[in-house]
Amino acid sequence: MCPPQPRIPLSQYQLFSLFVRHNMDEPQIRLSRLLFADGNPVTSPMIGSGIDGFIIRTGPRTVMKIPKLRAEILSDGSLKPEKENEWLIGSLEAEKAVYQRLEGVQGLANCLRVSSNGIELDYYQNGSLEDYMRVNDPPVWEQRLHWIMQLVDFVAACHEKRVLWFDIALRNLLLADDWTIRAIDFANSTALPLETDLATTDWDGYTQKLEVLHVTNVIYSISHWEKFQVNCVYAHEWPPADSFPSTQHLDLGPIITKAWNHHYQTIAELRRAISSQ
Repeated sequence: MCPPQPRIPLSQYQLFSLFVRHNMDEPQIRLSRLLFADGNPVTSPMIGSGIDGFIIRTGPRTVMKIPKLRAEILSDGSLKPEKENEWLIGSLEAEKAVYQRLEGVQGLANCLRVSSNGIELDYYQNGSLEDYMRVNDPPVWEQRLHWIMQLVDFVAACHEKRVLWFDIALRNLLLADDWTIRAIDFANSTALPLETDLATTDWDGYTQKLEVLHVTNVIYSISHWEKFQVNCVYAHEWPPADSFPSTQHLDLGPIITKAWNHHYQTIAELRRAISSQ
């Protein structure tokens, strides 16, 4: 019986040849290109992507959020818009309405223009607070408290204008050149009628009290200098009190604990508690 022969490793070329032979019957890869809502191809670089849209760089200091519209590049170089574009084209309309409702509110990312093609915003080169926290030591408490108050003030202003933000998270707080925060991402937000009573409003199970929970999670994250969040979009999903982390070592610990235990019904109540601390 012959001894087993050693296995000879395949070269990169051999591996590539095997891959090609194995995939000869696979359909050809379809090349696609991004489109604006007006049908023109996007030539600016894409720097981000979310569930509902792409972020493209439109200038040294500007970006634009556009719907996720694509076109297949045909063999002759022409573009064939994909069928899904028909229902994706209006995917940013609700977010546009929120930016328009919140125009002039301090803490909102500067919206330069809303058009049929998308939402053009200032570009914030310092990135998000979540990114900053990941690679930097915590600044002095006064700076962190300043960010906390900016967040609370902004969400309170949203509620005064009958906007529920929904996606309250560190990743959606950008740092401006003066190191104040700027809020973005209102894809899941809603601009309710101005006569709406938020105290009794239940928007598909989501309420202003849930915004107190998510704001408090960000307050804890900034205080403790570590990201903390919970998945809670309905009132019945509010976590039990014993599932939250300890706050004993934090300056705002008692307030955070009270918020997690349903003590505050509105952002305004939470803001008053922090201001009187």
